Amino acid sequence: MKPRKDRVLTGLAGEFYVLAQLAERGFTAALTLGNSKNVDIIVTSPNGKKITRLEVKTSSLPLRHEHLFGKDRFHIWAMGEKHERIKDKNLAYCFVVLKGKGLLPLFFIVPSKYVARYVRWQHRFWLKSRKQKVKDTPMRNFRIEENDPRGFQDKWRSLA
Repeated sequence: MKPRKDRVLTGLAGEFYVLAQLAERGFTAALTLGNSKNVDIIVTSPNGKKITRLEVKTSSLPLRHEHLFGKDRFHIWAMGEKHERIKDKNLAYCFVVLKGKGLLPLFFIVPSKYVARYVRWQHRFWLKSRKQKVKDTPMRNFRIEENDPRGFQDKWRSLA
């Protein structure tokens, strides 16, 4: 696991990249300061009629492959047990994949309802798939396959 300072800087980098993408597309967006619950960025649509709370999750991990989840490679982000219960139509997640200095990251915009359903399913699947019984944990994971079959990548229009 990365040291705390590195994790904080990775998270900030993701948030600033997201702010830049939103501004480029005509959204008005503000980074929340401090430890705001379940929101990193407040986004107002270009026409000013829709406000969305955006939670940014950033990863710099390479694509992963685990035999339990099929033959596809995927991006992965750490989540918590609380994410199983967050189903708010005005909240979306922006999952960011940092690709390296000077390279534009990947952005995946996902509704909170989908994230909650997936995180819950994924954790139960993981518990059932263990050959030996394991202790339950509050840690969860969210994955998006490399080919993004659900079309979350660059789905900025869902915020409009």
